[in-house]
Amino acid sequence: MRQESEFPGMAPNVTTRSGWITFAGIAALVAGGYNTLSGIAALADDDTVAGQASEVLYGIDLTAWGWFWLIVGVVQVITGILILQRSSAGLWLGVSLACISGFMTVWVMFVFPLWAIAVLALDFLVLFGLLTQSEELGV
Repeated sequence: MRQESEFPGMAPNVTTRSGWITFAGIAALVAGGYNTLSGIAALADDDTVAGQASEVLYGIDLTAWGWFWLIVGVVQVITGILILQRSSAGLWLGVSLACISGFMTVWVMFVFPLWAIAVLALDFLVLFGLLTQSEELGV
């Protein structure tokens, strides 16, 4: 967003940046890292993950679940980088992944309620930041 300077002698066109977009990018990087590690743990057949997964997966194979979260995590890391670069592709990927994350979190809400509430709150904040400040991403 361009802003005219109110002070004489200052640069006439100063670009201001929103902290919401930076927050969304960093949140995507953190979530991507966590989901990537979770996917690797599921693929490695970690005892802790296998014990928790039996309550949550509703019959889904642990290996398929691991590959899903590994791929989602890598895409989230790429999305975080695109958002921090102020790319319009980052906007659409970020909104899509926050919606998918929110939907998937509802599945596990009754098993991990505090974690689910925290993830849903972050997803909503990311959606708010990306959708209210979208002009900064060239859309």
